[in-house]
Amino acid sequence: MRPPVAGEHLRTPIKAAQSRSLMSRPLLLCLALLLTACGQDGGREPFVDSRTPPGLSPRFYPPEGWAWGLVQAGGYPAQRYGVSSPSTGPTAHILVLPGYGESAEAWFETAADLNGRGYTVWVLEGAGQGGSGRFGPARDVGHITNLDPDLLGVKAMLRAVIPADGRPVVLLGGRSGGLMALLAARRGLHGDGVIASAPWRSRAAGPYDQAAASVGLGWIRAFDEPGWNREKPYLTGPVGGDAYRAGAQQAWAVANPDLRMGGPSLRARRVMAQAYDEALGALPALPGPVLLIGAPPALNQACGKAKACVAKPAPAGTKGPYAHLEDDSPRNAWLALVDELIAERRRERLATHGLATVHGR
Repeated sequence: MRPPVAGEHLRTPIKAAQSRSLMSRPLLLCLALLLTACGQDGGREPFVDSRTPPGLSPRFYPPEGWAWGLVQAGGYPAQRYGVSSPSTGPTAHILVLPGYGESAEAWFETAADLNGRGYTVWVLEGAGQGGSGRFGPARDVGHITNLDPDLLGVKAMLRAVIPADGRPVVLLGGRSGGLMALLAARRGLHGDGVIASAPWRSRAAGPYDQAAASVGLGWIRAFDEPGWNREKPYLTGPVGGDAYRAGAQQAWAVANPDLRMGGPSLRARRVMAQAYDEALGALPALPGPVLLIGAPPALNQACGKAKACVAKPAPAGTKGPYAHLEDDSPRNAWLALVDELIAERRRERLATHGLATVHGR
């Protein structure tokens, strides 16, 4: 049985810049047909209840009590989310926004660890990624046309799914998910705090990006991006860290073809680059509190201009941008930073609001 869908129907369009086509339409159409023929075609429906890979270590299993759900906003394809709670009363809610290419399964171990620290953990997959519904015909191509689906998904989670029970709500985003968290805060969807871990700007697309978009082919994969590969996952940057943690995402994808992700579409890559630029411009004015961990220098500088933004370097020993996949020492230091912000927000929440409705939701 499919879980219930929570939804809102508010659209906030974001205009895209226009430019002249730089490639001929026949060439683009031929390339699109070739890529579609070679790519993995799949259904557009969301995928729930993944099958546990054989031989997977139990530490990468779903946390105890894990449940799946779907949230649909603005008429876009449904996004998949999951949730697990601690065995005792939770002290806070954490809404995790994974980076491009990651499914919620890649966060199972971390969600369980955060449950052990007393937090209810919600993991909302990116629009058109993981087990979420698709915008294009090729399932392993992450495709979106603008930021609306992701931002409305965050809004629906904060307003319609996560209970307003007086406990702090913190957004925790990694890589492109960190950018979504910052842009959600710009729109007043900051809960009680935002943590952006290694936020990242996608590489710039070539001139064929605008040309493809001009003839309706922005959904095809960027020509210099790989498709899903059985040997290694598509992640935006070196994984590094713990080899078993780094391999968990791939193990889930091998066992569940609907979770397989290759490089993004032409349009999605441009949208993610725009998200970085928007976050950079918005950061000085964010209401905060905001914690950046292992962010690029430009974002750190913008953070320094904000009232309630703190920039921290990646913990010592970090080998890549995926903190939740690092070796124990840097990963534990990263989790401690998450703990510190939540503890601060709990103190502030109790002192200022008592048990009133959580601010910013």
